[in-house]
Amino acid sequence: MPHEPSNRWKGLVLGLSGGAAGTLAMNAYWQAVVSMTGEDPRQETSDAKPQMLDDISVAGQQAQPDESSTAAIGRIGYETVTGSEPKTEETKTVLSNAVHFGYGIAQGGLYGMLRGNVGAPDLLGGVSFGTALWLLGDELGIPVLGLAKGPTTYPVNQHIHRFAAHLVYGLTTSTTTQLLRRLL
Repeated sequence: MPHEPSNRWKGLVLGLSGGAAGTLAMNAYWQAVVSMTGEDPRQETSDAKPQMLDDISVAGQQAQPDESSTAAIGRIGYETVTGSEPKTEETKTVLSNAVHFGYGIAQGGLYGMLRGNVGAPDLLGGVSFGTALWLLGDELGIPVLGLAKGPTTYPVNQHIHRFAAHLVYGLTTSTTTQLLRRLL
């Protein structure tokens, strides 16, 4: 049964809120991992010899060494607007966080528009959504765009943590969106 346009707009607005909650939950996941292990698994690199999928970019390497994909997008956007690179680490951090939250919130809006009212908690929707964002975005899209190295560059532990972080995001986004739908 197709959604009425007003329900899609309502879903978008509720999903934006769910996406904000999901992004905060993802950040909390990473803070908890770093707190428990004393290390950030996103910084790990593999010592393996070069492999076929180390570079799958169709656009050439866009990220600078030791630059996250969100920091690269923020830097590229800043350069496009101002004609120069951001000068301070504070500006780079703000840009990276803006990209991270903007993407997370926007994806939540997409979830809200497409998933409709399925009740809370939407475990299937949340797991599917988080998995799709991890696989299509983190594992494929970001490396294809040259915003990160290819998947075989990183150790398995990093892939597992990134998958877990996206599950946290997806489940929080879906549950928050569906709870708000019930309340409103």
